Amino acid sequence: MNKKQTGIIVALLVLIVFAGYLASKVNTPLYDANSSLDGKSAASYNESQATSNYFTEAKLSREQSNAKTCQTLQNLIDDENTPEKEKEKAAEEYRKLALQLDQAKKLESKLKGYGFEDVICYIEGDKVKVFVKTQNELTEKQRKLIKDVVMSSTNIKDVDIIAKK
Repeated sequence: MNKKQTGIIVALLVLIVFAGYLASKVNTPLYDANSSLDGKSAASYNESQATSNYFTEAKLSREQSNAKTCQTLQNLIDDENTPEKEKEKAAEEYRKLALQLDQAKKLESKLKGYGFEDVICYIEGDKVKVFVKTQNELTEKQRKLIKDVVMSSTNIKDVDIIAKK
């Protein structure tokens, strides 16, 4: 073996060791399961996790449902065998759905900007449902603020506000 081959073998060994080190760092959990819960009892920690999971799962479920609906409408629009009237109707529904999704996301961002921990909004025709993550019951002032934000953003007056702990 000459010096060039030895250098290549050493470089490859160093890369393999480095790749193994990185893999072990990347594959370890980001938290320590035995660490303290920042003074929280296990029950309150689990409760806050359940609420957080609710909002995460609801947003994921909404995204999946909307993606399916959009895909179905897009398939109708793109299908050559679909009559023009149905294509126009599907295009209109697609546009409405896209606007509703955009409005819902903007509403969520605005409400989070007002200090609410987590928010999920559903716009269904002429009704808006707002789920708010909160530790305490919402005050009348907070409910009025939410209604004002929803009404100014969407021009929809029928607003349901649900507080989730």
